[in-house]
Amino acid sequence: MATNLLDGPTKCLILRPEFLENTFYNLTDVFRTLGGASPAPPLGALVAAAYLPAHWTLRFIDADVEPLTDDDFAWADIVMISGIGPQLKTILKAVARAKAHGKPVVVGGAAPTLQPDKFVDQVDFLVQGEAENAIPMLLADLGRGAKSGFYHSTEPADITDGPIPRYDLAKLDRYMFVGLGYNRGCPFACEFCAQIEIFGRKPRTKSAAQVVRELQCLFDLGYRGMIDFGYDNLIGNPRKTEEVLTATAEWTKAHGYPFCFTTEASMNLARQPRILELMRENDFRYVFLGIESAEEDVLRKTQKGQNTQLPVEEVIQTLNSYGLVANTGLILGFDGEGPTTAERMLEMVQRTGAFPTLVLALHALPNTGLAKRLKSEGRLFADGIDIRRDDRTDTATTGLNFITSRPRVEILKDLAHVLESLYTPKNHYARVALTVSQLRRRNKFRPPPRMAMRLLRSFLKISMTIGMDRETGPHFWRALAWSLATNPAGAEVVLGQAVFNWNYAKQARTYVRALREEISRVEDIGEASYNARCMPKDSRSKVNLFPMATSESD
Repeated sequence: MATNLLDGPTKCLILRPEFLENTFYNLTDVFRTLGGASPAPPLGALVAAAYLPAHWTLRFIDADVEPLTDDDFAWADIVMISGIGPQLKTILKAVARAKAHGKPVVVGGAAPTLQPDKFVDQVDFLVQGEAENAIPMLLADLGRGAKSGFYHSTEPADITDGPIPRYDLAKLDRYMFVGLGYNRGCPFACEFCAQIEIFGRKPRTKSAAQVVRELQCLFDLGYRGMIDFGYDNLIGNPRKTEEVLTATAEWTKAHGYPFCFTTEASMNLARQPRILELMRENDFRYVFLGIESAEEDVLRKTQKGQNTQLPVEEVIQTLNSYGLVANTGLILGFDGEGPTTAERMLEMVQRTGAFPTLVLALHALPNTGLAKRLKSEGRLFADGIDIRRDDRTDTATTGLNFITSRPRVEILKDLAHVLESLYTPKNHYARVALTVSQLRRRNKFRPPPRMAMRLLRSFLKISMTIGMDRETGPHFWRALAWSLATNPAGAEVVLGQAVFNWNYAKQARTYVRALREEISRVEDIGEASYNARCMPKDSRSKVNLFPMATSESD
């Protein structure tokens, strides 16, 4: 072995830890039903891998897809771990395993970028921000024989001049879709958003030629299916998006439409008819919209005024008319909410037909505008909420890490009510019926024989579970029959959303139980005392809180 890892025949283990149960981010049951093992390979890890030396031997393990064994750690000379905030515990668990094998550990991704303090004493090398800038600095240190280091470039990465992500390292046939990072950065300033803290507010895009090369790479690797296109807001730079989608439309047509697409965009996408037409030509089928709240005053207070420019109903109808199904996120706990917030949210969802895929309590993520504002107002809790159980992993009850503007119990009760209502068969299939009635889709991607057999097996699983359920079954079969009779392209929506709703309903039940426990805990000690326990000790005298005697919970 050479004297340093950079020059030697280094064996590098790249891994993504698993997602914990009881979180909207864990969709294992969904994807197993649909024939996969995980949503998508971690794009950030594959991008980072592309910047590692060509003479290194790389092994990529996604613990969501395959087991991570002691033999994997024993094989490696260095371990690189990538993950996001909801994986914090499993990241640290993987770090501990690597250290137990005596391996140097590098950690990167959104989790250490936003919360470096969680890792500085645990890992050897900490990478913050974008791989294009940080990985070369890490490699330079490894070449000098460094045993530790911290790497964070404050400059936005130039993504117009870089290698193709190492898609070849991932077992692409085990995933439901694959990410293609066309752009980074969003021009809007939603104060709770962590993405703009990582990638900035100035949109950066790859060239049309780069995007086509990545599509060609996936095509040559034999991948066929769905691609999540974008990364941040698809229309951060509408002119560039139109240029790129024009090129991809030509490529996909010439290659027989080997892919269909999903993406994420702001609601002003509905005002971009040319881009919407290009999305239809490329066979885009789903778009995630961060609707968040049904109340305009709330949206303005959190600096999400772009959501107030068009009625949500008009936005969803427009997207449906171009063949796009709208998924959305909903959040409770914003400043400015009131007694009618939950009912207005439920009414908006049913009226529009949007499908809620993330329903959360507001969380002030580290370094976001929200966290900075709350801290300046003396409302941000200390790091972690020490009166909660350490085993809490669900994303519905780990938010509200601040003194709320309306009673905490009221917010928690509203969230429980929303979760109990959204995923009932009656409400879900009413949204399905509305969406299918508005959907004008021309599917161009046709699954190859192997995928078609997988989809057939999935349909049989759905039929034997959801279709045979006493409560859900009648709604499901009616919706499927009606779609096949009136809008056959909508049958995919009926089937896919049935599986997602089945999973979300199950998750919601566990969330509601946890919320009820949380409500009891707050009511038992009183909200002022609850807040006092959670605030930084040096801040308690600055806010109007009732002091509490020191206890083991402090």
